[in-house]
Amino acid sequence: MYGPARARQRGVAVLLLVTLLLLGGFLFALGTVKLAAVGVERDRSSIDVLAQAKGALIDAAVSDNSRPGQLPCPDVNDDGESKSGDDYNAATGACVNLTGRLPWKTLGLPDLRDDSGERLWYVVSEDFRASNALPLNSDTAFRAGNLSLTLGGLTPGSNLAAIVIAPGAVLKRSDGHSQVRGCGTACNPIDFLDLAAGQDNADANRIFVSAQRSDTFNDRLMPVYSDDIMRLVERRAAREFAMRLREHYDAWDTTAVVGGVNKGFYPYAAAYGDPYTAQVGTNGTTTGLLPAATTPLTWSNASLGCVGNGTATLTCNSLVVCIVICAPTLSATVDNVGTRFVDPPTAANVQVLLGLSLGGSATWTLNKAARRLDFSYGGFVTAGVIQIQVSAPQASPWLASSWLIANNWHQSAYYALSSGYAVDGAHACGGAGPACMSIANTAIPTGDKHAVVVMSGRQLASAGQAARPLATPVALTQLFEGLNADATLTQFESNARTLTFNDTAVAVRP
Repeated sequence: MYGPARARQRGVAVLLLVTLLLLGGFLFALGTVKLAAVGVERDRSSIDVLAQAKGALIDAAVSDNSRPGQLPCPDVNDDGESKSGDDYNAATGACVNLTGRLPWKTLGLPDLRDDSGERLWYVVSEDFRASNALPLNSDTAFRAGNLSLTLGGLTPGSNLAAIVIAPGAVLKRSDGHSQVRGCGTACNPIDFLDLAAGQDNADANRIFVSAQRSDTFNDRLMPVYSDDIMRLVERRAAREFAMRLREHYDAWDTTAVVGGVNKGFYPYAAAYGDPYTAQVGTNGTTTGLLPAATTPLTWSNASLGCVGNGTATLTCNSLVVCIVICAPTLSATVDNVGTRFVDPPTAANVQVLLGLSLGGSATWTLNKAARRLDFSYGGFVTAGVIQIQVSAPQASPWLASSWLIANNWHQSAYYALSSGYAVDGAHACGGAGPACMSIANTAIPTGDKHAVVVMSGRQLASAGQAARPLATPVALTQLFEGLNADATLTQFESNARTLTFNDTAVAVRP
């Protein structure tokens, strides 16, 4: 067949060929899109489990009661736990390896897997690992000589407390090592973690790398910044300092041993200038440092027969003579009782070491105007030689045992109280009385606070603050921002964290 009919057939064939080519191209493109979508979904799967692991690590660090902020050692034998002997030294707490599997059982997690079915890996900074004796606070990861982790490549970061890694499928690393999966008695990082841009995620240094997926690299890394943890620990520290202040106030207010009315008080502050040295407060000082020193209170004005002026222990030796009444009455005073965290006296503060004290009793009275505690002992009904030993009120035990002091959180704290709630105050502030404290940008009413604690957060270079530790005397503007750093001693602020503000302000009461 020739002529127009054959021409029509050729046209139909060409059209069919073009249609088939277009259809093939469309199917190829559709397949490519589907493959890309699968890749995106797999990446999302790994990112989701990495984020879940990161959240669990932050929760564990913030809620830790011995050293808040610390993280467990990695699991080196793939049993899901961070255990003494297997993963860290029982005596020192040192990790067997700072790189290992995520201890998912220890963290209370399910058996998390990445998109290839592999368990997650985990790296912890030596500074942040559990049982390290190094004080752990907002400044730790930023001070000279810190052992924080660094991440380079696609998602660079520094001052890292930890990194969680999804190792991906087995591959041949760019150094030629063919990975062989399996742990036995210990997992070898080189069989799970990869190498890119000259940085090896499997070596023992503190520098890690993220990169595009390739035939030689498929690690996915999730950094855990110091700030991720410490911004929450800062708030916990502020609240616990506030709790300790309330406990102090309430203990004095409710004690049955000490006589008087309106006995509750917050201690006076220590003058600001050297936050690195624990100090006692100064009478009349209402803003500055928390009085975190354990310097003991001492006796003065001891009566005849008593010795111990200038010491924490009063010892009275006396011959009690009875004719009509028994004498004498023993007495002394404890000055500066409102300048530190001290517990009110109890019956145990007075001990009769020699003789009988039938009818004898101790009297403690808070002399608010003089900011002191008056002590006397009398009411004897029997004669003879008697020896009494009396201890001045002791420093509150939490000062020697609390994670707050052990980790130097008092160095980052600013404290202010209304003089109405000091030892010589009238249990009131505002109105005709002394001013209350205020915290701007908090729930109304903002200006009725008896006392305030403000945590400084880490150094903000963008706010002009210098690296810490700072030379003393320290200006408030080197640690605090906004209303927390100005000369107005009763006005403070809470605000969103920015490059120029990172304080945490908490009311003590109400």
